[in-house]
Amino acid sequence: MTRVFALDPDDWPIWRELRLRALEDAPEAFGSTLADVLERDTERHWRAGVSAPMVPFVAEHDGVPAAMGRLMVPESHDAPVELISVWVAPEHRGRGVGRALITAAAERHALQHPRARLLLAVVETNVPARALYSRCGFTVIGRNPDDAAELLMEHGAP
Repeated sequence: MTRVFALDPDDWPIWRELRLRALEDAPEAFGSTLADVLERDTERHWRAGVSAPMVPFVAEHDGVPAAMGRLMVPESHDAPVELISVWVAPEHRGRGVGRALITAAAERHALQHPRARLLLAVVETNVPARALYSRCGFTVIGRNPDDAAELLMEHGAP
């Protein structure tokens, strides 16, 4: 069974565990490297990663942390919200864990920021992630102007 829940700053050890695994497993998918993050491996750093403006989510499968992602919420309620840091542990892929996580994040976005667009950036060559995002209602809207290797996707775009 999969359960998705938002983390609060006291849950930083869960986020740390998943984030380090993600950076080791898929370094090409993230803007940070494992080495960079380990240089900042302090409780303060990890608490900041699960505090506003971030809204972190974790999916557990059979009680084990299996996936992570964050909504980055801007101060302006009309500015786009970004879904970032999404990763599903290899042993949990193909079980609906990623879909559950993304659906929960999209639902939270729709409830709390209904006028704001929900965007994400994905490495163009990451075909499995692109397929997952498409199944969850995201559509490619163009290239990421900040990173030529990435595509921008929007939730609910025509």
